[in-house]
Amino acid sequence: MKGLYSITTLIITLLALASCVKEPSLSYEEIEQRSLQAWIKLHRPELLENYQEEGGYYVEVLNEGILDSVPVTNKDVWVWYDFTSRALSGNILETRSADVATQLNTYNKHTHYVPAFRFSGKDSHTLMEGTYLATFNKLKIGDSELEVRYGTELRLYLPSSVLSSDATTSDGGYEGEFAIDKTKPMIVDMKVWGHVGNPVAYEGERVATFANTNGGLCAEHSKEIEKEETDKETSQRRYITRTEESEDSEETEEEEVDRRPLEFFDGRWHQPVDTMKHLLVNYSYSPAKSFDFKNALGLDTLKYPNETLYTAEGVYANGQMSDIDRRINEALIKRFGKGIEGEEQILNADSLKKKTTANVWYIGRFLDGFIFDSNIDEVNEILYGTVENEGEALSFTTKDAVDENEYILAWEYAIPTLRLGQWAAILTVSTYGYGVAGVVGSHTSTTVTDGTYDYANYYNYMNYMNNYYGGYGYGGYGGYGNMYNQGYYGYNPYYYGYTPQVTTTTVTTTSTEIPAFSPLLFQVFVEK
Repeated sequence: MKGLYSITTLIITLLALASCVKEPSLSYEEIEQRSLQAWIKLHRPELLENYQEEGGYYVEVLNEGILDSVPVTNKDVWVWYDFTSRALSGNILETRSADVATQLNTYNKHTHYVPAFRFSGKDSHTLMEGTYLATFNKLKIGDSELEVRYGTELRLYLPSSVLSSDATTSDGGYEGEFAIDKTKPMIVDMKVWGHVGNPVAYEGERVATFANTNGGLCAEHSKEIEKEETDKETSQRRYITRTEESEDSEETEEEEVDRRPLEFFDGRWHQPVDTMKHLLVNYSYSPAKSFDFKNALGLDTLKYPNETLYTAEGVYANGQMSDIDRRINEALIKRFGKGIEGEEQILNADSLKKKTTANVWYIGRFLDGFIFDSNIDEVNEILYGTVENEGEALSFTTKDAVDENEYILAWEYAIPTLRLGQWAAILTVSTYGYGVAGVVGSHTSTTVTDGTYDYANYYNYMNYMNNYYGGYGYGGYGGYGNMYNQGYYGYNPYYYGYTPQVTTTTVTTTSTEIPAFSPLLFQVFVEK
C-alpha cells in the first residue's frame, strides 16, 4: 500500500506541475518569422541588420540604382519592374525574363517577356505585397536608408505573410519549374525600370510617336469634315464612303462620286472619330510594307531594355522580328492580296456602311511588334509552328450602335469606316482597347484520349497464332484455319480479348497577358 501511495502521489504531483505549464501561444506567422530568421543567420548573417520591421522581411541590395533619378518612395506612381521568385532552396517559381525561362525550358512563345507594370500608392497598390513594401517605403540598410528608384536591384527574403495569394500561382507563361506552398517563404529578385505618374498621358505619347514614325499624323484630323447636307443627322463617325444615293436617285443619270476618301489614303494616320484623340487609323496600310517598330520606341529613358527584346533582333517565336515580319507579310499578301490601291479602286470599293455584316481577319500587336492574337492560320503557323484551332473570320455588324458586336471600342468605331477588300491598321490606347486594367494571361488545357490498337504487337501475335494453329497445326488435324481469316470460331482472337492501347494527349493553350495601359496595334482585312 505504501508503494502504491507513493506512485499515486507522484502522478498527482506531475499532473499538478503539468497544469502550470502554459500552452504554446505562437501563431504560424511568428513561427515562420523565427524560422526565416534562423535561415538568414545560417546562410546570410550579414543581412540581419537589413531587417524591415514592416512586413518582417530582409533586403539585399544588388544595385542602388541611378542616384540622381527620382525615387519611387512614398509616391502614387505606376512602376515598371522585373522580378524572378525562388523558394529558399533556389528552385525558380516565377520569372518575367525570357533568358531565365529559356534556361528553365519553360519559355513560351505566347508570353510577352517584359517587366510588370503595376500601381504603387499610399492607399492602394497592385504589386505583390512584399515588393510594394520595398518600393513604397524607405528601406533600412544597416545604419542608413535607401529609396528605390530607376535601376535599383533588390533581393527580398519574404515570409508568406507578405506574399499575395497569386504570387505563387502565376499564370500566362511566366511560371518557373516548380510550385511552392503558399505558406512558405520566398526569395524575390526585382529590378525597377522606371515609373510614371500619369500613365494615360504617357500612353498617348507612345501612340503619337508610333504614328509619326510610321507615316505621320494628320495635322487636320481633328477638324470636322464638311457636311454636304445640313438637313441630315450629324454623325461623329467619319464614314469615308461614296455619296449615298438620294431618294430620287433612280432619276439621276450618273451617281456623283465623293472624292473625300482620297484624303484619308495619304499614308498618314487619321481619327475615325473626331472626339477620340488617341484612336487612329491608317487607311493606306498594306502588308506590302512592314512597320518600323524599333524607331517607334523613341529615346525615352523610361524605356526598359526588355522593350527592345523583340525589335533588337532577339529571339522571337522561331526567328527574329524582321524575318518573322517578312514571312508574315508574304503569307498575308498570298492569301488576301495587297488590299485596295489607286484612286479608281478606292473610289469604287463599297464601304461597310452599305453592308449589314462583314468578315474581319486581324493581327493584334503590342507596339514593339509582339503579336498577342490572330485569327489567321498562316500567322499562327509561322509564330508557333502549328495551328491549334482553325481560324475563323470575325463577323462584324456594321450598325450605328457601337455595342452591337461586343468588340473593343477601337473596332466599333474604326472598322465601320473601312471598305470591302481593304487592309487597314488601327492604333489605339488601352481606353479603347481592353481597358486600363489589361487582361490577365491564362492557360487552357484540353485533354484528348485516343484508344487505338497496337498494330505491331497485333501482327506479331497473328504470326504466332498462324504458326501454331494454322495449316497442319494443332494435333495434326489440319488446325483451326488461318487466323488472318478469322479462324475456326469466326472471330479474331486478338481483338476479342484485347484492350486498345490508350494514348492521352494534353494540349495547353496560353493566352497572352495584356498589361495595364498597353497601347495596341491591329492589322485588319475586311473580306469582300
